[in-house]
Amino acid sequence: MVINSIKITNFRCYYGTNSLSFNSNGKITLIYGDSGYGKSSLLQFFRWMFYNDYDFGKNDDKPLFNITAYQECKPGETVEVSGQIDFEHLGVSYRLNKAVYYSISFKMEHSTIQKVDYKLQIKGEDDGYHPFTGDVANQINTILPRELSKYFLLDGERSRDIVLDSNELKKAIHSLFGLDVYNEAIAHIGTSRNAKTTVLGHYASLLSANTTNTVGGMSISETQDALQDLYEEIEILKAKRKDIMAVIDQKNARRDEILKTLGAVASKGNLEALIKAKQQEIKENEKNIVVLQHNIGNLFYKHYPYLFLAQIASESSAILRKKNSEYASNYQNVFENLKKDLLKEIIQKNMCVCGRELDEASRTRINGIIDIMPPGSYIYEFGQFVSKAKSRIKNAQIGTMEYEKYTSQIAKYEGDNNRIEAEIQEKLDELKRLNDAKDLVDELEKIKSEIEQLNREKAGYEGKIAQKKQVYEVSNRRLTDALKSSRISSQYQDKLDFFEKLSELLISEKDKKEAQVKSTLNACVREIFKKLTTQTELDADKIQFVNDDFSLRTTYLTGGQLAVDVYSYVIGIIKALQECKMDNNENPIIIDAPFAFTGNIQSEHIFRTLPTVSKQTILLTLDLNKIRKLLTEKDLYDFYIIKNETQEKATIVRGDINDIKF
Repeated sequence: MVINSIKITNFRCYYGTNSLSFNSNGKITLIYGDSGYGKSSLLQFFRWMFYNDYDFGKNDDKPLFNITAYQECKPGETVEVSGQIDFEHLGVSYRLNKAVYYSISFKMEHSTIQKVDYKLQIKGEDDGYHPFTGDVANQINTILPRELSKYFLLDGERSRDIVLDSNELKKAIHSLFGLDVYNEAIAHIGTSRNAKTTVLGHYASLLSANTTNTVGGMSISETQDALQDLYEEIEILKAKRKDIMAVIDQKNARRDEILKTLGAVASKGNLEALIKAKQQEIKENEKNIVVLQHNIGNLFYKHYPYLFLAQIASESSAILRKKNSEYASNYQNVFENLKKDLLKEIIQKNMCVCGRELDEASRTRINGIIDIMPPGSYIYEFGQFVSKAKSRIKNAQIGTMEYEKYTSQIAKYEGDNNRIEAEIQEKLDELKRLNDAKDLVDELEKIKSEIEQLNREKAGYEGKIAQKKQVYEVSNRRLTDALKSSRISSQYQDKLDFFEKLSELLISEKDKKEAQVKSTLNACVREIFKKLTTQTELDADKIQFVNDDFSLRTTYLTGGQLAVDVYSYVIGIIKALQECKMDNNENPIIIDAPFAFTGNIQSEHIFRTLPTVSKQTILLTLDLNKIRKLLTEKDLYDFYIIKNETQEKATIVRGDINDIKF
């Protein structure tokens, strides 16, 4: 799916009709808005349009319609809440429209829905849109599965709370990567002769209908029904065992994490010493920055008057050499103003041009410069001063080259400090976990007890499964022997043999394809993770990022690290679709508050990596400071601003990044 444009009318805080276009060339669509201006509402707009999702949070009791638009209507009228999304999918252009009409009442809480329109249209060869005749919700779910919407329509502030049902997520991944075709074919043919609704069951029932043999005193048909019931019981037990095993895996993962953390308690002193050393490194860098700022100021005071003279001398050197009093007089006021309006003002305000307070050495230097400027009989001594200052003018012109060297050194120190601060924050988070060690010991004991109980339950299910499986296999063999010995046409048996082999082949092919997808997805997530993470101590090549059920690995890290995991998974899915050469590899990534938990470096990595994989990324944020360095690269993004006169009158307009005050 690629979203071309949207129209949003009177939806929550959005007043009137707002239109927005999106590019699909890899550039990020960056939408800036202050807190409470409507960023989250814009994300909810997509959920409402695609999945009819009205969940705006437990503490949000505002209506779906825009309150300002409602109040402008009279009782008996209706207010329209509507949206339109134009998008493309696999070369087909779609237009999704939804409209809800509310009646106007004297009391807003008494308003009722009068009418709802929801339709999907397809663009034809005549460039006109024609009604889609199928199930709209099912078609949307096929294009972008609802189970994945929490990732592709992501609330960055709630990334920690994302918990997907593994079965639902697996179903969605199967749909995206074409594995659902295998599942449907296997379900249609069947894996056993006992399910009458499958192809195998159909021919098995025809076979049994034409034989009079019995199995243990039961007819063929009764035996098949009993076996089907037994098969279903075994599958239910297997599902329960699988659920328990998944919980055990989670408990073990948490146990290992706690043991690792408890093992690190001994290194708490080293961690504190490392933080202290990092903080000292920042202080040293800050001292170096102050020295460089002093150098810049001293450079100015040392060279500025001579550079000023160089400008004059370039125009009047010949005349000055002849001591032309008239020309020199023209510059007398200018030079006096330099002394009066700049250097003396600096002395008076006690403030350097670089913003620092003057020290004694600087004051002495400035007063010295003032002293060497031509006094008294200015006309004669000015020319003489210029003549004697030629070498100093030249040195001043050369000396100004040091300015860029100083500024680049300052930028390097500032960049180092940003990196070190991010490292310190990670160490502080780790230190906090160490300080919580007592609680971790209690949690570890509880987990051990829970794992023991779960293992007992698992063993119980395994015993029941083995017992019932043995009965099933013996009974199934007897049924097969009875059917083979019956005096009927062999055509049913031949068909059964054919479809059983076909079912086995499909299962084998599906398993291979699923393993390939899992391996590719894991590799893609790992590759993205390496680009986003700031955890240099991690060996990403040893991490299994994608679990067997296709869910993201369980982590117990800080918010920033967890956000990196989630973004790696989201971008990794898109990259894996491209690696597997799937047609459906263009799903947009829309994130509200993408930098809520990430540091500056992580945020920059995310902002720079997204366009390299995703053809369409939409970021809703108020936190531009974390990516400020990248905002000068206009080819990375399109910029929009959400304006909000009141809390209920939001509009979206194309903006200029230079209008934002950082």
